[in-house]
Amino acid sequence: MTQRDLSPQETVIASISNAITFMMGAGSKIAMREAGKQASTSVWPELPSNASFEDAGRIMHDGIAALEGFGDFRLTSQNEDGSYSIEFRDCAFAQFTPHSGQPCGQQAICYFGFGLVEETLYRLTGKKVQVKLIERDEACGVCHEQAIPR
Repeated sequence: MTQRDLSPQETVIASISNAITFMMGAGSKIAMREAGKQASTSVWPELPSNASFEDAGRIMHDGIAALEGFGDFRLTSQNEDGSYSIEFRDCAFAQFTPHSGQPCGQQAICYFGFGLVEETLYRLTGKKVQVKLIERDEACGVCHEQAIPR
């Protein structure tokens, strides 16, 4: 994966995330996941309800693309167990991972993203989920995540 230059806004967000991750460790998970959930209603005050998997995927793809730094979001499948498979491709914040001392998926900004996706999916589909990183493919710059029903 080739790294691109971050915008000043992305650099500030990544620096804040690193500081929170470094200073709060595991405590950053709860706070940042909640911040992501709150951001969903602030960023997208009006969303349709009862959206189909395809509509939810399109709405979230377009909405997250408008936020700087998170890369290309895709709902890739709706699984038999009710979970959703997710890909975040080319997230700019992943290149800051080595500076925080925590792996990708354990960063404060990752938990913000998990909360943002959880709340937005809930608002769109009415289904409560918990998002987690399954694996990070560094070579391709893709975070494979899963949204598991709660």
